[in-house]
Amino acid sequence: MSGVSTQTQVAPASQGVSWRSIAASIGMMPLLLLALIVLFGFLEPRFVSEANLFNLTRQSTYLIIVCVAQFLILITGGIDLSVGSNVALVSVVTATVMKYMLGIDPEAVSWAVTVAIVSGVLTGAGVGLFNGLGVALFRVTPFVMTLGSLSIASGLALYISGGYSISGLPEQFGNVLAYDSVYGIPVPILYAAVIVVLTYVLLSWTRFGRYFYAIGSNFKAARLSGVRTSLNQVFAYVVAGTIVGIGGVLLTARTESGEATLGGTDLILNSIAACLIAGVSLTGGRGLLRNVVMGAIFITALSNGMNLLRVNSYLQTIIIGAVLVIAIAVDQMRDSNRNR
Repeated sequence: MSGVSTQTQVAPASQGVSWRSIAASIGMMPLLLLALIVLFGFLEPRFVSEANLFNLTRQSTYLIIVCVAQFLILITGGIDLSVGSNVALVSVVTATVMKYMLGIDPEAVSWAVTVAIVSGVLTGAGVGLFNGLGVALFRVTPFVMTLGSLSIASGLALYISGGYSISGLPEQFGNVLAYDSVYGIPVPILYAAVIVVLTYVLLSWTRFGRYFYAIGSNFKAARLSGVRTSLNQVFAYVVAGTIVGIGGVLLTARTESGEATLGGTDLILNSIAACLIAGVSLTGGRGLLRNVVMGAIFITALSNGMNLLRVNSYLQTIIIGAVLVIAIAVDQMRDSNRNR
């Protein structure tokens, strides 16, 4: 399975360390992020203020979590268009269960919050399982399967909520998952860090990570090598759905309400754009987790900077879409150069 490694080549010792080898090692993502920060810092000094950078870091945590889930699917050669509607369904289920439990016993706040969180995460995992079974067992293409899931999950969220916001959630829920801090670090950042670390361990230190890359790199070769491709595809979608479920619960805590429109199309667009900007291949088998994290920060910083510059919200959507198209074009050119 050594052939599925996505890391870069090392220059011969006789040539010494070159700028090209350094760039190949770290990738372009850190340079792009640095350039964006310098640009917005020059155009709007408030962008590089301590308060805004702290706020930017906190805002990016939710996108980072969803991007990690999207990344797991992309490296297997798939794509998940249902992340936004999954977040919305998780939000509605979490809020509905919490309100129901509190209706039974208003004093059992901790119990209600715990059951609701577990229900929300399991909902996310359930959507992932549904996607995985469709892709792996019934051979529905990931694009079509997750597009169908997008519609189903969105419809369920609207049906359960009746199209209304489910508010009145206990303060403890919001504090523990959104507003508390540990040694001055907001808890959402800590939750995102734990997810990133666990995903890194999964991809780097377990056979599942090697299999994910192998399936995305060459599905037929992986199967002929003895990889249980269907099982590993399902596992990838379940893990991704679980991560999205955690993200949905955290976003629900942040808004302190269950929203059937919480994820929306922006989350789909931003998660894919962040991964592609980070160098993750649409055809699978290639990508680095650390770059995906920086890609999510890049997209969040881009939106944050445009807000500070008072760029029209509709124009912001156009710019994000243009960034996505450019990232896809670069990915296609990169693949073409490799195949020559």
